[in-house]
Amino acid sequence: MTPVIRHLQANFSDLPLPAAQQKPFNWTFDAAVKKLGPDFYCKIMPVHPVLNLEYSVLCNQLQHHFAFPGQLTRDQIIEQLSAALMLAELLEHLHLHYLIVPREVTRLRRQQEVYRKLLTEIGGYSFPCRPSKIETIEVGLSFTQQIRDYTVLTNWLRLLLTRSKRLLNLLDVFGTGSEVFGNFVALLDKYTNPFFAYLAWLFFLPRLLTNLFLIAKHSIPGFWMGEEEEKLELFARFQSQIMRRWFELGNDIVWVAVGLINCFLLVGALAPIALYATLFAFAFDIANVSFRAYVELDRLYTLQTEYTTLFQNEENEENKKTIADYKNFLTHRIQFEHLRLGLSVANAVAVFVAMSLAIPLLVSNPIIPLIGAFLLIGVWTTSFTLTRVIEQYRPNDTVEVPSNLSTLGFFAPKCKDSFFSPGIEKSDPEIVPINEYSYS
Repeated sequence: MTPVIRHLQANFSDLPLPAAQQKPFNWTFDAAVKKLGPDFYCKIMPVHPVLNLEYSVLCNQLQHHFAFPGQLTRDQIIEQLSAALMLAELLEHLHLHYLIVPREVTRLRRQQEVYRKLLTEIGGYSFPCRPSKIETIEVGLSFTQQIRDYTVLTNWLRLLLTRSKRLLNLLDVFGTGSEVFGNFVALLDKYTNPFFAYLAWLFFLPRLLTNLFLIAKHSIPGFWMGEEEEKLELFARFQSQIMRRWFELGNDIVWVAVGLINCFLLVGALAPIALYATLFAFAFDIANVSFRAYVELDRLYTLQTEYTTLFQNEENEENKKTIADYKNFLTHRIQFEHLRLGLSVANAVAVFVAMSLAIPLLVSNPIIPLIGAFLLIGVWTTSFTLTRVIEQYRPNDTVEVPSNLSTLGFFAPKCKDSFFSPGIEKSDPEIVPINEYSYS
C-alpha cells in the first residue's frame, strides 16, 4: 500500500479500500466512492486542499519515475498508479457533487483514462465497461473562470500603466527643462486621471462580485443546488467556499473600498489624504500575502510531519523506502512554494516601501518620491521576470502514457490484446496540467 493511501486511511478509516488494491483484477473503488454519503464528504471537504496537494505530489512522483524507470520495480509503479487512480476518482466525485467545479471533473476524468490504460497494460487490471471516448460534462463558457484569469493576467499591464504614469508626473514635477514634455504630461493628466481614478476600483469589482455570487450560490440552499450538495451542512458548504476564495475576496474588498473612497470622497482639498488610504491598502497586501504564505506553507509542513511520523512508525524497510521516496517529492514541492510565496511577500513589502516615499511629509524634496517611482517600476520588472523564472521550477505533475512504453522493463506487455500491443494504434495522450485553484 502506498504512503498516500495509508495516510488517507489513517485520517478517514471509513474510506473503503478496493479489493483490487490487494489483488489487481476487478476495480471497484469508483463504485464504492459513489456510495459514500454526505456525512463522509463533510469530513473530506475541509481538507480537500490537502488531498489536492497529495495528489499533485503523487503525480509529480509518477512523472519522475516514468522518466527514470530503473528506480522502481513494476509492482511499485502499479501501486503508485492505483493510488493515483483512487485519489483521482475520490476527488472527481467530490468536485462533481459537492464542490461543483466542472473543469476539475473533466481534468480528473482525463487523467483517470491514462491510469486505467497503464494499469490494464502492465498490471492486468480489469475495469467496468466505459465509453470509447472520455465521458464529459457540460463545462460551458466558464465566464467566472475567465473573469479570474483575465484579472490576474491584465493586472500586470494595469500596474505597469499606473506606475509609469506616476513616474511621468514626478519627472515633470522634478523638472526636465522641456516645455514640450510638460505640455504632454498636462494633456495626459487631463484625459487619463479620471480613467485611472475609476480603474482603481472598477478593475477588481467583477472578480469581487463573482466570488460573492459563488459563495452565496454554493452556501444558500435552493433549486440551483444538486441533491448531494444540498444535503451537506450549511457551514460545510460555506467553509469550503471561503477556503477557496478568501485570498482574492480580502484583496478585492479592500481595493474596491479604497478605490471608491479615493474616487468620490478624498478629492479636492482632501486629495493628499488619498495617498494614506492607498498606503493602507498596500499594508493590507503585505498582511494578506503573508497570511496566505503562512497557511499554505503550514499545510505543507503539517503534511511533511505526518509522513515523517508514518516513516518513524514503520518497521518494514521496503515500506520505509517508499515513504522516504514520497517525502523527497514533498520536500521538492515545499522548496518551490517557498520561492513562489516568498516572492509574493517580498514584492508586497517592496511596493509598500516605494509608495511610502511619496507621503506628503516627504514631498518637500521631490527627489524622494521620484526615487520611489523608479523603485516601483524596478519592482514590477523584477517581480514580472522572477515570477516566470520560478514557474520553470514548478514540479511537473503532468502524467501521460510514456512514449517508449514497450521498451521499458516494468512496462512489458502482459497480454496480446492490450491497449498498446502490436496492431492496435495508440492515440496521443492528453496532457492535462494540475491547477490547484480552480473556480466554478
